[in-house]
This record gives sequence, structure tokens and C-alpha cells, in this order.
Amino acid sequence: MNKGLLSGRNALLAGALAATAVLSACGSNNSSNTASEGNNTPAAGGEQVTLRVFSNLPDRKSGQGLAEQMVIDNYTKENPNVKIELETLAEEPFKNKLKAYMASNEPIDVTMVHGGAELNTLVQAGYVKELDPAAYEGEAFSFLPGVYTSFTFNDKLYGLPRNSDYEVIYYNKRLFEENNIKVPTTYAELIEAGKQFREKGIEPMSINGKDLWSFGAFFQDLVIRVGGDQNLMLDAVARKKDFTTDETFKKAAELLGEARDSGLFQASYMTSDYGASQNLFTQERAAMWYMGSWEAGMATNENLPQTFRDNVAVLKFPVVDGGKGKNTDLLAWNGGGYSLVNSSKHPEEAKKFFDYLMSAGQWAKTVWDIGAAVPAQTYQLNGNESSLQKELTEVLTGATTTAGSLGLDYGTPKFKDDSQNAFGKFFAGGSTAEQLLGDLQSAAASQ
Repeated sequence: MNKGLLSGRNALLAGALAATAVLSACGSNNSSNTASEGNNTPAAGGEQVTLRVFSNLPDRKSGQGLAEQMVIDNYTKENPNVKIELETLAEEPFKNKLKAYMASNEPIDVTMVHGGAELNTLVQAGYVKELDPAAYEGEAFSFLPGVYTSFTFNDKLYGLPRNSDYEVIYYNKRLFEENNIKVPTTYAELIEAGKQFREKGIEPMSINGKDLWSFGAFFQDLVIRVGGDQNLMLDAVARKKDFTTDETFKKAAELLGEARDSGLFQASYMTSDYGASQNLFTQERAAMWYMGSWEAGMATNENLPQTFRDNVAVLKFPVVDGGKGKNTDLLAWNGGGYSLVNSSKHPEEAKKFFDYLMSAGQWAKTVWDIGAAVPAQTYQLNGNESSLQKELTEVLTGATTTAGSLGLDYGTPKFKDDSQNAFGKFFAGGSTAEQLLGDLQSAAASQ
């Protein structure tokens, strides 16, 4: 079990509250770039060096990929002796190749990492470098409180987060309005909206079923809405609760089956990966998309249809009739980030670039300014935010509780694999709600 993950489960709430304070205080134009006042500006000149950076952001023209490219361009402009050799792959191919690089001890300098179970695998293999948390304190970095949780193992820090991540339902206002379908605020209304869209020949909700992890997040959202307890899912992973005997899990699993059996998700959702599920939604062939806050850049991506960009909006996961959870109980955590690799051939130059990348004036400012995501660091409103950014900010700052970790990432890598397979079996129609809970309990017990 990840000792680090056990220590800060609700810490992100403090971060959300901190963000509220920042947002409340920055209505004027007196904001300053805190990172530019720090000590992370690298010196120009020096020995010619080529750094290898591995990323899961292949789109370099929009969204987070554009933000990452802008920071790289800033760095190489200020450091003409440094060349960045960038390799990018889409999400699942990236994960597979990173495992291969770990196994071969490939000399990457800086890599994108997913916190929690996946980073734990890299830590156990000795592939990523331990960081000094004290080096990232202060205004130069301005990380929100508690955001290191998924990057800390046995009280040691092995990476830094790039965003505040939380699950929402994106929806297309035009499709709801033109088809006279109520935007759901309860789970029963969500199921009903799904049936109505399906009757009209429109896919109700897109989901990346092939990747499996979204099913685990959807289930955790239901557990939170039914039980009103952010800790219950994490306690079960930690074997303090039992998936098979707790009534909240039973009800949540039944509701999950209702989503499966009612046709809420698109046809062939089990073979739909991240990109396919996103395309279905952004091409306006699905009314909703269950995904995370890191997709804020859809509203400003000029490669997407204008009518889509004008109508994309955010819906909180609906409450469950009779449930104890509120729509302000947010499934939020810090998922993706960056780590230094131990096998780097240029560790000092890699550290300089890593610190520059993670400074508040670079990644955090850039990703917010272009509307690509919600940073894990304090940020200032610039007056040019898209309506989608404003809605996502309101969801985060309005949260009354947060989970602090995705349940799938709270245990060992084996638990993540076993539990994702359990959800895959369930959604492929091969198991009942009771069997799903039994499989999850077995996954927790055998990790």
C-alpha cells in the first residue's frame, strides 16, 4: 500500500479553498507573475546539450500540448545551448512505452508521469529521481497545499503535479435545447436524458471504455453521491471497509448497472479509446462526455467546429435520489505531472529544465492563459477566460469536499490492473453488481 497516498486524502480541498482566495483577490489588473520574481531563470550559454523529454501530449497546436510546447520554446530561447528532443504519444501508447523505457532503463531526462499506482511502479523500479520538497516552496512555484499526495511514496517526493484534476460531465447545450431534453441534476434524470437522446438517434454520453479507468471514476462518483463519504472508496481499497458488505457499494453498483443497461453510453463504447470518445463528443454526435477538468482547452481549440465551441458546457455529476452526497462533493485529485529520470545523461541540465517547466510563471501561467487546464498552482485571472474555464473554476472553488485520490490509484499497481479488469468484465456484460463487488474485494485483498 502506498503510504504517501494514505496521508492526505482530502488535502485537495485545501487547494480548492486556496484557489478561491486567489481568484477572489485578483479582480483587478494588479496581478503579477510570481515565477518571474523567483530564482529559476536559467543562464544562457554553456555546453551544447540535448535533453530528451517524453510526453503524453501529441497535439502541439492546442490544449496542454500547446502549453508544453510554449514552455519548451521559452526555455530553448533563453538557453540556446540546450536542444529539447521531444517524443510524444497518445495516452495508452505512452503508458505502454514508458513501461518499456522503465524496463530498459532508457536515458530519458524528463518524463510525464501519472501519479499514484503508475508512478509507484516507476518508483519501485528506481527509474525516477527523488525530489526535495523544500526546493519547491515559495512564490516561484506556488503549489497549492496537499497537491503532492499522489507523487509521494514512503514520505519521499518523486514528481510534481501539473494540474488540479476532477471529473465532470461536459455537455452540448445546443443538442439539449434543440431536442427539448432537460439538463440532468439527478441520476434518474441523467438516465432518462440518455433514453431520450437514444430515441432520437443521438448518442447520449461518450466514454473511453477501452481505457477502463473512466468506469472506476464513474463508480467512485456514484459511491460519493450515494454515501456522502469521500473516504469510503479509499478505505475499501485500504481494506478498512469491505466492498461486498457495505450497502453504499451495493447501491452504487446497481446504479452503475443501470447506466450500462439503459444505453447511456455510446454504441461500441468498450472499443472506444480516449481520442475516439472525444471525437464523438466534439463532432456533436454525442450529447455528453464523462471526462476530467484537463479538457478545458476544447472551448478554444480552433480545430473543433465553431458550433461545438459555442455550446460546450460543464455539468456536475448528478446527485442520487435519497443519497447522502451533494453535488459539491467533488471527485478531485492531482493525476498527471512530471518526473526526473535517474538514467538521464545530463542530470544537472535536466534539473534546470524541470524546475523551469514547473515554475508558476511557466506551466501554470501558460496552461491557464490559453485555457487548456486548471493548474495545481495558484493562478491569476487574466480577463480572457472562456466560459468553460469559468464554469470549471466554479466547480472547483465551490467544492465542499474532495476525494484527494482516484480510488483506482489508491492501492498498488496490481490493484489498479485487477480492479480495472473487474470493471471491464462488468461493462462487457459478463458479471452482475454482486460479482463486480466481489471482484473489487478480491483485488483489494490480493494487492
